[in-house]
Amino acid sequence: MNQTSNARNLIIEDAERMVLATAIHSAKASFEVMSRLKADDFSLQSHQMIYDVLMRQQIEGSETSVTKIAHELLKEKKLDRVGGIEYLTQISGYFYTDEGIEEFIDIVFKNSIGRQLDFALNYIKDLRNQEIPVEDIFSEAQSRILDIKTDSNHDDIVPISKTIQEVVEKIHLLEQQGDVLTGVTTGFDKLDKITNGLQAGDFIILAARPSMGKTALALNLAYNAAQNHHGVAFFSLEMPKEQLVQRILGSTTKIESSKIRSGTGLTNESWKAITAAADKIKKMNIVIDDSPGINILQIQAKLRKMKRDHNISICVIDYLQLISTIGNGDNRQNEIATISRQLKKIAREVGVPIVCLSQLSRSVEKREDRTPIMSDLRDSGAIEQDADVIMFLYREAYYEKKSGYDEVLDNTEETDLIISKHRNGATGIVKLNFHKSYGKFTDI
Repeated sequence: MNQTSNARNLIIEDAERMVLATAIHSAKASFEVMSRLKADDFSLQSHQMIYDVLMRQQIEGSETSVTKIAHELLKEKKLDRVGGIEYLTQISGYFYTDEGIEEFIDIVFKNSIGRQLDFALNYIKDLRNQEIPVEDIFSEAQSRILDIKTDSNHDDIVPISKTIQEVVEKIHLLEQQGDVLTGVTTGFDKLDKITNGLQAGDFIILAARPSMGKTALALNLAYNAAQNHHGVAFFSLEMPKEQLVQRILGSTTKIESSKIRSGTGLTNESWKAITAAADKIKKMNIVIDDSPGINILQIQAKLRKMKRDHNISICVIDYLQLISTIGNGDNRQNEIATISRQLKKIAREVGVPIVCLSQLSRSVEKREDRTPIMSDLRDSGAIEQDADVIMFLYREAYYEKKSGYDEVLDNTEETDLIISKHRNGATGIVKLNFHKSYGKFTDI
């Protein structure tokens, strides 16, 4: 085991020397190295110090050589610590070509990931030996592991000549396809026209006051996407899966939700509709996770697995403020900001749109004009910064009725779906009808 470990360390150290030597001698390759690696990615402190000098000289625009590096290290009284001019000369001798340098960069970077993970696990192990609540330890573990960057900037820097060609080809393809959406359909014509479908990698907020119909609309979005052969992941932190499916049955059959919940007042025609809807729904690719109090790390792991196993195209989370963070929870605003930032990161990494429901603060109730605005988003201003799309549900009738929301009433109310932010397109208001008795939104 020790021989294997020693051999692996020698390979890694040689890869680091090769990367440093190439950065010294090849101006072309040095840009590749500098864009993908940080000083901390090197395992030996001597290599970190050498690389730090290399980066500073690169930023200053000065030519790099062994002599100049040695001179800088001598000024900083670090030359002896890196092994002197002899070791710098030894490193320099590793260079013979810059071809294949990407492989050596990958070796250095992947070893850096492994070291960071080892450091995090050892730190957590040390915490376990102290009198620290396990909830706080878990929170620290989650934070440290999520902070490890697992991909280098290998593909981040792309010449515009390549990008413009890809964009033109995409436009040409879209022209040939006609009105085909580039994203996941919402099932609502005007919303699809504004967004061109919900786009992969987008973090989308759907917010409203309680009982305005957030979950109903989210389920409609999920059902409409699945009906068009898209895989759907639905994380329900508020409601068990049985209740979600009851709601889907109600909106599909147009049978009052109260009858489906209680099983009373159902006619033979109702049962035929329920049976037909059930047969249709069970063929849909909708995966539900109703774990209460799930945290962001669990969502990330489960969504990746769902993407792999169920070919998920869209994710819905109900709702943001119920996502837990393990710890004392002294500053909920900071916690929500972290969750929001991580959800945006997960959407990009997994390559699916994430529609996340959110509450609004009570301040909206205190205004004469109760139309929601972005500053009404509860707990954190970071949400409006992170989100690619922010949508609000608003019904004037919700405030006009003194009795409040009554799901039993078989009536329809006009509802505004307000698109207040759209990073890559237009904003506006989509007019919908909300059929409250069975929880279904339809185009007007």
